[in-house]
Amino acid sequence: MFSIDGGRTLLIADVLAAEGRRSAECPTVAVTGDVPDPAALQEVFDDPNCFSFQELFPGGFTPQMGGTATDASLVAGVRGSTAGGFHWDLSGSVGAHRTDLFIHDTINASLGPASPTSFDIGASRQREVNLHFDVSYAVSDRVNLAAGAEWRDEQYALIQGDRAGWLVGPYARQRFTSGANGFFGYGPRQSGVWSRYNVAAYGDLELSDADAAWTLGTAIRVENFEDFGTTANGKVSGRFRFVRASVSSGFRAPTPGQQNGFNIASRFDPTIGDLVNHALIPSISPAAQLRGGLPLGPERSVNYTAGVVLDTGPFTLTADYFRIDISDRIGITSNFLLTDAEIANLVAGGFDAAESVRNLRFFTNAFATRSQGIDVVSTWTPLALRGNTVVSAVFNHTDTRVTDNRKGLLDGRRLAEYAHSLPRTRGNVGVTQRMGRARLLGRLSYYGGWYDHDSGRGEIFVPSGGLAQGFFAGRPILDLEVSFDLGRGTTLAGGGQNVFDTYSQVSARAHWFGERYSEYTPWGYSGAYFYVRVGYAGETDCRAGLGAGRRDPPAGAIIPAPRPRRARR
Repeated sequence: MFSIDGGRTLLIADVLAAEGRRSAECPTVAVTGDVPDPAALQEVFDDPNCFSFQELFPGGFTPQMGGTATDASLVAGVRGSTAGGFHWDLSGSVGAHRTDLFIHDTINASLGPASPTSFDIGASRQREVNLHFDVSYAVSDRVNLAAGAEWRDEQYALIQGDRAGWLVGPYARQRFTSGANGFFGYGPRQSGVWSRYNVAAYGDLELSDADAAWTLGTAIRVENFEDFGTTANGKVSGRFRFVRASVSSGFRAPTPGQQNGFNIASRFDPTIGDLVNHALIPSISPAAQLRGGLPLGPERSVNYTAGVVLDTGPFTLTADYFRIDISDRIGITSNFLLTDAEIANLVAGGFDAAESVRNLRFFTNAFATRSQGIDVVSTWTPLALRGNTVVSAVFNHTDTRVTDNRKGLLDGRRLAEYAHSLPRTRGNVGVTQRMGRARLLGRLSYYGGWYDHDSGRGEIFVPSGGLAQGFFAGRPILDLEVSFDLGRGTTLAGGGQNVFDTYSQVSARAHWFGERYSEYTPWGYSGAYFYVRVGYAGETDCRAGLGAGRRDPPAGAIIPAPRPRRARR
């Protein structure tokens, strides 16, 4: 534990001062070449009123953090048709995720020698419940109507951890950091339960030519949020022979987690070459208001697509240009450095942990982005191979730019991250081969380069900067899988992702803080992954009356809030 002087001295605890008594006049321990002055350090060891964490961790310590994740979901539905030609679909789903966090081989430095070395940090929980009802009716071969309704309830919770993990101890006034070092535990100020429900209804009309030479579709969705009121969004789409296009609007409300999430974590700051505490805080908290924080609102978007569709039977190809303009986009601000005066005011106002925080950031709506690019998807089933072989290919290129940053809440680093932190180009080629009850899959994927500020040298990205400025080169990745149909809807599969154990380039700062590979590697940074999976799929089709055969509602009848296309891991 160094003093706030660039590591020139050790931080020495004055036990008497922490107890509210006179100072113990502890010696200053200079650090030369990363080695503390042995004579001065021995004086500290010999004085019961002085303390250094060198006594517990002579070689330093590396916090080990992890968590136990529990994830569960259930989806059920029933669908059918009536004698009058109406086709209906009723479904519901519930999903829940909980992560219990822990950390060990660490300390709460503000507790001094009384600090534990392991902590239950607390837990986060997300729960969602959805109900859907859809109905469609074919007026004629050329006209189809659809409508539906949806109800959704979302709940987010932070659950308090060990008291020692979030306590601000008596040594905080001596500049010892409070909370579990590495990740501040969830305390009473952060914990809570937040929820929101919304209801929606939509209508859809689709027209087509008798010879299927063209189609025209239009839809509208009206949605009411418990905390954001009512919004209406629409979509118009059309196709003429092999050309298609659409335009639509979108709406996305911030999640309860984005509105209320709070955490403090130790992160490497490449600009100073040391670990500091970063806080992610609610945008309406007093600390966020110091830097322009406001209550989060919804983001809105306008989306355009245009492309071609080719289908010869064995061969299909779709190629589309897309553009997504998002206003009031929800995202995280830059890191803001707190001054000593601001820290003192926050501590006086009840934010005790501010004593240990160097930087803060929060979610905001104060910017806009434009994402545009192309999507190409193709499949080929060679007739000579009797349909047992399918070759598929996918290609995507997306360019994202921040188009409005007038409030200045995004600095150069954040602007570069929005433009380059995800690969702009990605694609894959896959081959599926059926052999009786077995199916073989091979897929070669390619991810373009990406930007990781923390793994560079703290400089703003320049395309020619390479690893020195945090730009990592892309790599090809190979996945393989074999599956067997065991009958009655049961499938047994086994395979591997990234079977050649491919990693990204080694970070330019790997030797500084132990992060050998970029944490934003799009295919992960844990190397190869092998698995065995058992799956079961069953379906019950309930029908009321003796109507015509079932017809599903048109694709896209319910309009989700559009989001920029992103590379997926």
